[in-house]
Amino acid sequence: MKITDLHIQNFKSISEIELNDIGGFNVVVGYNGYGKTNFLTAVYLFLRNLSSGIEKKSIEDRNNELLLLWKGYDTSSEMKLGGRVEFTSEEANKILGKNAPIILEVENEVKYSGGYAEWTVNRLVINGSPPGKDDLQIVKKISDYASQHVEYVPIFDQTYFDETMKRMMDMNSSPINLRRYWYDFVNLVSKTIPEIKGMEFWEGRKLVLNVYDMPIYIDWAASGFQRVLLMLFIIWLSGNKILLVEEPEINMHPTLQSKIVKLMKSWTDSGVLQAFVTTHSPYIVSSTVDSYVVLRRNQGSSTAVLVKPREGLKNVLSILKANLSDIVFNRIIILTDSNAEPVVVSNWLRRLNIIPEDSGVQIFKVASNLELDNWLKLRKMLKLDMIFLGMCDSIDVSLRDYCVPMSREVESYYNKQVLLNVLKNVGISPDDKELKDLGKEENLKWLYNLMKKRGIDYNQLRMSIGEMISQVDTVEIPKEIEILANKIKSIQAVN
Repeated sequence: MKITDLHIQNFKSISEIELNDIGGFNVVVGYNGYGKTNFLTAVYLFLRNLSSGIEKKSIEDRNNELLLLWKGYDTSSEMKLGGRVEFTSEEANKILGKNAPIILEVENEVKYSGGYAEWTVNRLVINGSPPGKDDLQIVKKISDYASQHVEYVPIFDQTYFDETMKRMMDMNSSPINLRRYWYDFVNLVSKTIPEIKGMEFWEGRKLVLNVYDMPIYIDWAASGFQRVLLMLFIIWLSGNKILLVEEPEINMHPTLQSKIVKLMKSWTDSGVLQAFVTTHSPYIVSSTVDSYVVLRRNQGSSTAVLVKPREGLKNVLSILKANLSDIVFNRIIILTDSNAEPVVVSNWLRRLNIIPEDSGVQIFKVASNLELDNWLKLRKMLKLDMIFLGMCDSIDVSLRDYCVPMSREVESYYNKQVLLNVLKNVGISPDDKELKDLGKEENLKWLYNLMKKRGIDYNQLRMSIGEMISQVDTVEIPKEIEILANKIKSIQAVN
C-alpha cells in the first residue's frame, strides 16, 4: 500500500497542501511549529477514514476535541482529506481474491455542525472510474484494510512503548513454528546494535537484553537502545504498511540514526512499506531519500512543497557549498554580498535583540552572480523566506521589498581604536607610519595594505577580525542592519 498523491485542506495549522508523485521514503522537514506533526496526523486520519465519506459517518464531539482539528478552530469551513492510494496485486488478492492492482482515489469532506463532525465524499474513483453499486463493497473492504495498515510512531509515549513491549512478548511466546520470526527479529537487532548479543523475556514477562554478555532489563537500558528497539520492531512488523514516524533520532546516536534510516530506505525500495519521517537531524536529512516534504508557514498557516533529491537540487547545493539541513531547519535565509561577513551581521543582529539561532535565521555570503542565481533557484524550489543584504540591483524587481541596500563595506563602520586593539590581540602591531595612514585611508584599504606588507591575505582574516570587532558594544551598528532587523521581525510576525 502506498500513497502517491495527497490533498489536505483546513486541518489544524494547515491551510492547504497538495502533493503529487510521493516517494517511498519521505522525510518531512521544517522549522519548529511549521506543522510537521499536523501533517503526519492528517495522513493518519486520511487512511483511517477512507470510507467514512461513503458511510456518511457522524461523530458527536462531546468533549469539544474534534473541533481542535479545524484550522484556527474555525469550523465554518470544511476540512478536506484526500489522495490517491495504490494497492499491489498481492494485497488485492489478499483483500478481494483478485490478483490485480487497485488504485483508489478518495477525497472526504468533514463538516462541523451542531456538535457533530459529519463526513461526506467529494470524490471517489477506483481504477480510473467512478464505482458502481457493487464496487462500493470493494471500496469498503479496501478501506478497512488500509485503516489497519498504517502505523503512527510518536516521539515517546509510555502507553505506546508498553503496547509495543506486549506485542514483542506475544511474538516471543508464539507457537514453535512461528518462533523463527522472533529469532529473525533478534538477529536484526544484533546486526543493527552489535552491543546486543541477544534478547529474551524472563520471569515477570520483562524483556532482558544481553549487552556485552551481561543481562540488562529493557527498563534499565540506555534510552537510545530502547528507542532503537522500538523502531526496529515497528519496522519489522510494518510489511505492506504506511509508517508515520515522529523524530526517530531522539536519544539515538548518529550511527544508529544512519542504520535505522538505511533499513527503512531499503525496505521502502523493495516495496515492503512506505514511510513518512519527521526530523530535525542533519544526518537523516543528508541520507538517501525519495522525497522531502518541506513545511512552510505564511500568514499563520502551514503549507508544504514536495522536493525530489534529483540532480537539480544536488547541483544547486554543491555550487552553494550548503547543507540542506542548514536551510530547511530555519525560518529565514539572509544573503549578504561581499560588503558584509555573515558573522558580523549576526553579531550586530544580536545587539538588536535578534539571536539568529533562536530566531531561525541563517546567514550566507554570496560570492558571485552564479551563486546568487542558484540561491534564487533554491528559493523557488523550497519556497524560502529570503532577505537580501545588498545585491538589490542584481535581483528581480519583484523581490526588491525583501532587499536592504548596503553600499559600504562593514569595515567602514569599525571604530579605529577597537580595530587597533583587535589587531594587537592577534599579534599585529602597526608602526607609526601605518598609524598615521589609518587616519587618512578607509579602513578596508588600510587593512589590505597593512596585511599585504606582512605577507598576509586580509580576506583570510576578514571573518575573524570582523567577528571580534562586531562583538564590541562601542562599534557603530549600521542603519542598514536596523532595517534588516525590522524586515526579519515583519516576516516573523506573519509566520
